Amino acid sequence: MAQKIFPKGNLYLTLGNEIGPLFSDTDFRELYALDGAPAVSPTRLALVTIFQFVENLPDREAADAVRTRIDWKYALHLALDDPGFDFSLLSDFRQRLISHDSGPMMFEQVLKRLSELELLKSGGQQRTDSTYVLSRVRVLSRLELVAETMRLALEAIAAQQPAWLQIIALAHWYERYQRQLTSFKLPRAQDKREKLAFEIGADGFYLLEQLQQAQSPAELRALVEVQLLAQVWQQQFQQNEGQVCWQPSEHMQPAAELIATPHDPQARYTARRSQTWTGYRVHLTETCSSDQPHLITQVETTPATTPDVNVLADIQADLATVDRLPDEQLVDQGYVAGHLIAESQQRYGLKLIGPVAPDTTWQAQLPDGLTAEQFHLDWQRQQAICPEGHPSVTWSVGQGDHGHPVVHIRFPRSACALCPCQSRCTRSTRHGRSLKLSLDFETIKAARQFQQTDAFKYAYASRAGIEGTFSAAVRAHGLRRSRYIGQSKTHLQELLTAIAINLKRAAAWLMGQRPKTTRSPGLQCLAPT
Repeated sequence: MAQKIFPKGNLYLTLGNEIGPLFSDTDFRELYALDGAPAVSPTRLALVTIFQFVENLPDREAADAVRTRIDWKYALHLALDDPGFDFSLLSDFRQRLISHDSGPMMFEQVLKRLSELELLKSGGQQRTDSTYVLSRVRVLSRLELVAETMRLALEAIAAQQPAWLQIIALAHWYERYQRQLTSFKLPRAQDKREKLAFEIGADGFYLLEQLQQAQSPAELRALVEVQLLAQVWQQQFQQNEGQVCWQPSEHMQPAAELIATPHDPQARYTARRSQTWTGYRVHLTETCSSDQPHLITQVETTPATTPDVNVLADIQADLATVDRLPDEQLVDQGYVAGHLIAESQQRYGLKLIGPVAPDTTWQAQLPDGLTAEQFHLDWQRQQAICPEGHPSVTWSVGQGDHGHPVVHIRFPRSACALCPCQSRCTRSTRHGRSLKLSLDFETIKAARQFQQTDAFKYAYASRAGIEGTFSAAVRAHGLRRSRYIGQSKTHLQELLTAIAINLKRAAAWLMGQRPKTTRSPGLQCLAPT
């Protein structure tokens, strides 16, 4: 019947016929107890979860599709009259996957099967890029953050020890914290809002003091909401002679540590270029060979504040663990640094291809400025020679702003003061020219020279294809909006999305469908040569 309904083929029929079994129940044995009531086959739940992400369906609609759609039944090898299961089992199964960190296992099992079908090979080129992921919860202002944190702490305490809370509670707490404080309920005047914030701060400090008393129940201090209250108050408030005020900006913790919302403490607020968001960042690495489908080989989910350059080493280590490293990895400028270019080649034999950040010194902005690349560096003798032939007088190794070792080089003031190139070389009147260079400066210099060649431009052109992957993942699978709360759940969502994309592309390839080429601009034949 399915073959008659879909005479030209179908994604799920191809999954059932040609891609075949992806999992077995024994793959999920650690997720279930050995005793108790029998469970629905975890293999079936795993496949339904993947199909759910293929079509971006909620749990109820996915469970209905198992009961009603013949193509899903075909791929799941179910009888036509199979009644399916309750939709709540899908949420329970995802929670089991998170508790046992089994999402990566599912991802690798699918890639292993696609490798057996010769749709995925190691080596070649792979490209890596990232995009933002919005947290599921609402973005809060500073006042809303502290008010909601206080409310959640009181509700958690009331659920555990209502009698103790009645004893220590202040008279206005019920009216102030019985409901969520939103922007619609806040005072309009700024001074009144600030006064309310400081009153909430005083309430929080009072509650924390009461919890530290010897007679307070010990289990209350261990509540997650209470620990979160203490952390938020440390980040947002300070007390000066009994008066509560905001923490000044110069004393604020780094953005990577600041809690943005008590409903998702792992989500972080960040700003990049003109874009701001609260949530996470997802990094995808995919193959880009022309004779195979473009499959995602690695997924990394990080807080929004984590720079791309800090993630590349973890991505490469994961690919090396499963023997899936490429020969060339194409990345954008955010992933490229001198030490990563060198380490990629030395540790993995991998060529990292991407544009290096330009020289931002004022000398580089002048048409005839003397940049560091024009100096001759003798690393063995630890001496530098300037373009006018003057040798350096000091060479010392220190630590840079990002924790990597750098070399500090200084030239004599006497030589620089009389040099005809002084105006193009240094502006210092008290000292000679100084250089601060990374130990991988020669690697960076070579990379800047390479990126000016046609060979780099030809190789790097393939990186642009991953933008299409992100576009499809966002439009068809909701990649940029987390369905769940917390980084671990968000990471599972991104893994399942990557599995769904891989199976769609593999099935399309087996059905003879090839990716369409990029459409050329209009009237290209009339463009000047």
